Amino acid sequence: MPPPARRAFSFPKSARLLRRGEFVRLRAGRGLAEGPLAASWLPRAAETTRGGMAPAVARVGLVVSSKVGGAVLRNRVKRRLREALRRELHHLPPVDAVLVARPSAGRATVDEFRSWVRRIAPRLAAVAREQP
Repeated sequence: MPPPARRAFSFPKSARLLRRGEFVRLRAGRGLAEGPLAASWLPRAAETTRGGMAPAVARVGLVVSSKVGGAVLRNRVKRRLREALRRELHHLPPVDAVLVARPSAGRATVDEFRSWVRRIAPRLAAVAREQP
């Protein structure tokens, strides 16, 4: 297990959406498309999930389609996006969200992804306060 200082900036498996059903469920949620990413989200239910994950933590899924580019570029975008989420996950409210890379994401840097996540956090917080 990493030291506590590193754990603060981690993107653990319990904070990821992994199953197809979780991604499909979010299609009915709110969404936006702005800059290099698009997002869909729903507030999280006030119950623990797998691994005993607290309900006050965001869970995020990533989608990078072939519209972004070839395999090398898609993997680069995924690595940059995961790094941005590692740094910004603690700023996100308790929601389930899917982030979809748009074709312009191939040119985006980690800092641009981080600023995008910071910009949408207030919108996500407004939905999280509604509680399902």
